[in-house]
Amino acid sequence: MKGHIRKRGSKWCFVLDIGRDPETGKRRQKWFSGFATKKEAQRAMVEKIAELNRGEYIEPTKITVKEFLEMWLEDEVKPNRKITTYDIYHSVITNHLIPGIGNIPLNQLGPIHINRLLKSLLDRGISSTSAKYSVRTLKVALNWAVKMQLIPKNPAANIRVSTGPSGAGMKVWTDEEVNQFLQVAKESKYYPAFYLAITTGMRIGELLGLKWADIDFDRGTISIRRTLQRTSAGLKLIEQTKTAKSRRLISISPSTVEVLKKHRVQQKKEMIQYNYRDVYDLVFTTRTGKPVEPRNLREYFSFLIKKAGLPPIRFHDLRHTHATLLLQQGVHPKIVSERLGHSSISMTLDIYSHVIPSMQKEAAEMFDQIIAVEARDKKNC
Repeated sequence: MKGHIRKRGSKWCFVLDIGRDPETGKRRQKWFSGFATKKEAQRAMVEKIAELNRGEYIEPTKITVKEFLEMWLEDEVKPNRKITTYDIYHSVITNHLIPGIGNIPLNQLGPIHINRLLKSLLDRGISSTSAKYSVRTLKVALNWAVKMQLIPKNPAANIRVSTGPSGAGMKVWTDEEVNQFLQVAKESKYYPAFYLAITTGMRIGELLGLKWADIDFDRGTISIRRTLQRTSAGLKLIEQTKTAKSRRLISISPSTVEVLKKHRVQQKKEMIQYNYRDVYDLVFTTRTGKPVEPRNLREYFSFLIKKAGLPPIRFHDLRHTHATLLLQQGVHPKIVSERLGHSSISMTLDIYSHVIPSMQKEAAEMFDQIIAVEARDKKNC
C-alpha cells in the first residue's frame, strides 16, 4: 500500500492508492487534505493505510444526515418495527434531528455536532427526557449506518446526556388531592377510568385497551394484555404491551370492583339507548361504542383538574401518584414494581428515588422506638 505526502499552499495532504474499481478495473486514488504540518499528515496516512489493510476503510458517502435518516426509517424501521415505534422515531427525526443536523453530510457528522444539537434542544425548552430520547434514537440509526458501511464508526457512541434522576420532572398528588379530584369527577362518564388509573397505576393505553374479558370480578384481578394507541394508521388495539413485564396480572381493591360493576351496568344501558353493539368488548368506550381517543381523555382530565382547583398534572402522573402513595404507605418496592410492570425493581427505585429519603427517615425513627422498648424492659427487670 503506497502513499505520498505533498504540500499544497500552506497545508499538507496525502494521496493513497485504494485499489481498483470493481466495475471498471481502473486504479483508484484518494486524496486527504487540510493538515497543518507534515507530521500530522504522516500520522493520518499511517492510520488510513492501517484501515485499508484491515479492510475497515469506508469511502465517504455524499448523502446528508437528513437523507440518511429518511432512508433508515423506510428501509430498516418500517419493515422491522411496530407501527407505533415507527411513528415515534418519525416524530423525533422530523421535529428534533433534521432541523438541527439534517444538512450536515453524514460522513462529516461528529460528536461536536451532536453535543450542539443536544444544547439547542434544551435551549428551546425541550424536556431533558425528550432530548435524551432524541440522542438515543440518533445512536440507534447511526449504528445501522456503521452496519451498512456508510460510516466507519458511530459519532454518537460516547455522547452522554445528563438528565438527573429519572423521576425528576414528575408531579404527584397527595391522598387529599386524589380524593378531592375523585369527588369532582364522580358524575363524569369517565370517572371509572380515572378511578382505575389511580388505584392500579395503569398507563392510559392499557386502560383504554382493557376488555371486560380481562377482568375477573370474583378474584379481584385484571390481566393487562394489550394497549390502545394512536398511530399514523389511526387508533389501533395493539395486542402487545410496552415490554414483556408490562403484560401482567394485578389485584384490584373491593371498591374498584364495585366501581367497575356499576360502570358495566351503565354501559349496557347506553348500548340500548344509543343502539349499538358491543363489538370491541372494551371497558371504556364512547357513547357509540367506539374506542376512546387518548387525547380526548387527557383533555377531559385537564378540564376536571381546573374544575377541582387542583395543581395541574399529566394523566401519566396518576401512575406516579399511585406508586408514590403505595411506597409512602410502606408497600414493598417489589410489589409496586410488579403492579407497574417495570422491567426491574431497580427501575422502580430509580424513578421513585424522591420517596426513599422519607422512608429511610421513618425506618431510622422506628429503631428509636425499638431501643426505647429495650430500655424500658431493662429498667423493669
